[in-house]
Amino acid sequence: MNKLRKSVAPLVAVAALIGLSACTYRAGDDDSPIQRSFSWFSYLNADDLRANCTKGAPDRYRVVYNAVWREQVRTYDWTAVGDGADLKTQVTGDADFSRPIPLTDLLSPWRGKIVRRRLSRRGVGHLRRALQDSGFHKPVPQGTRVQSWGFFWVAAACEGGRFRFNVWAYPSRRFQRVTLARTLKRLDRTKIPFNKPRETWRPDRQEDRDIDRYQLVVQGDGFAGKFRLF
Repeated sequence: MNKLRKSVAPLVAVAALIGLSACTYRAGDDDSPIQRSFSWFSYLNADDLRANCTKGAPDRYRVVYNAVWREQVRTYDWTAVGDGADLKTQVTGDADFSRPIPLTDLLSPWRGKIVRRRLSRRGVGHLRRALQDSGFHKPVPQGTRVQSWGFFWVAAACEGGRFRFNVWAYPSRRFQRVTLARTLKRLDRTKIPFNKPRETWRPDRQEDRDIDRYQLVVQGDGFAGKFRLF
């Protein structure tokens, strides 16, 4: 199984990096590991929220916590429905070969865990306050740089017909003030603990030089320089 892991995982990673900047994210792409990889930057940049954010559109939110690309990526999407919202949570990381791979779903090791649930008005209110307290509605600092091998938050929303976007990179004072994790832990039913921020990449270590990496830079209300191969 270790041989399978070493031979298959690089192929998936390479395919993902080749197509990351070329595909626009569409709802449901994150259910497929391959589609998710090819449309990842579009998803992270919230291109779908941006394109459909018009007057009268339902409020939609997206929060992403990157806790080292290979270790853990948590995504939260919720759309206002009635007096509540539908929340989709997905946690992915390194491929999980600890369980048998069903023949009907050979990509299951890369799918991560997906949980859907309905949020009450109170739950939605908690999320909105957490975003507010984290500085979501303040201008995003231009030139903020995030790396796949590090830790960062991205939040985007179509709120009242207006598109909003913000980023918090670790380490920084802005990152320290983010209160999203506390609120999301209460609403997250994946039962997967948050990967805590720490110093990660060291250019002098061979294992760090070998991992797949990308960098993104904030420009305007989104990311510029979609990806970079090292």
